[in-house]
Amino acid sequence: MRILKSLLTAAAVATALSVLPQSSVRADGHDAEPVVIAEASFVGESNHTVSGDVQIVQVGEGDSAKLYVVLGENFSFDGAPDPRLGFSSDDEFIPATIFSSLNLDSGKQIYRLPANLTLAELGELEADELTIWCEKFGVPLAEAKF
Repeated sequence: MRILKSLLTAAAVATALSVLPQSSVRADGHDAEPVVIAEASFVGESNHTVSGDVQIVQVGEGDSAKLYVVLGENFSFDGAPDPRLGFSSDDEFIPATIFSSLNLDSGKQIYRLPANLTLAELGELEADELTIWCEKFGVPLAEAKF
């Protein structure tokens, strides 16, 4: 429940991001603004050098809401074979949460979370960090604790 609590707390101080699609429409007919619901910074693991910011952003509300992971312009990763993005709970990686391969070793990147990785599901899993995971060797490469 920690990530859900931190996500709800972060929602109170949310900001709009113009780089995300504004595909949801509010009840008043206006486009829904992207809202930052969690922020963190990466720390390297397993002797890897990783840095930069990450945000979880929500566009829309209710059943039509879409979640995105946004790696900041300052993101930098020293590289490894087969890096994947997923979530962990108390430093324990949750393989079922892998949602993408890491596309680039540096710079801004936006990933849409699949429909099964909702705030409720992440809360039930007690996911409290985004992890860059090496699928080939089964080790964490970096973590960003929310």
